Amino acid sequence: MPKMWSAPIEDRANQILEQLKQDRRLGRYVDGSFQIPQPFRGTRDIRLIVLGQDPTIKDAEKRQDIKTVLNLDKNGSVRAYLAGVCKGLGISIENLYATNFYKNFFVSPPTQIEEVDIFQEFAGTWLPLLIDELAEFARVPVITLGEPLLAPLVENDIPAQVRYYWGYVPEWKTRRHNPFQSIRAEDNKLGRVVFPFPHQPSLRKEFYKAKMKDYVAFVKKNVLT
Repeated sequence: MPKMWSAPIEDRANQILEQLKQDRRLGRYVDGSFQIPQPFRGTRDIRLIVLGQDPTIKDAEKRQDIKTVLNLDKNGSVRAYLAGVCKGLGISIENLYATNFYKNFFVSPPTQIEEVDIFQEFAGTWLPLLIDELAEFARVPVITLGEPLLAPLVENDIPAQVRYYWGYVPEWKTRRHNPFQSIRAEDNKLGRVVFPFPHQPSLRKEFYKAKMKDYVAFVKKNVLT
């Protein structure tokens, strides 16, 4: 399998993983049995960055099958979802660079770990590496997948709910929605424009299904035209 990130970034990621495994407080939450999945890097000019959460899935035995971020090396539901987003943007999945905020596997999906706030506790460890990893793609916008990513990314007092940026209002079927928004570069720790998207399982929610096409058009109008 070809390497999709630079050797210095990969080396740092592996060093961080080893440090986390040895951490007396946080090491118990790290599943160090597997290598860090490689980012997905399309074969064309990178025009969009997809930021996932972490590679952990509930079934520990199947974690060994995850070699690429979001399993984008395989035909599956997430790849189909992102291919649809790309189509709406007028680009190809081969224009994507996809990586995870948290590179390591955890012993359980982070939202199921109640003793500590995994997202906050591990954010400071992985964020500097992520910023350096993305530096190659100057001015390329980011879409995030899933709501838990937003809290560790946004600055103080900036909303951390996906639906806020999608203009949600109560009784949205009969009321005019609020304007679509992005997270401005100055309002998040990546320092670049971020467009929050729901993770693929949340597409079952009627609101996101109804607004997906329009929000994708909003992204295209603001950064890809």
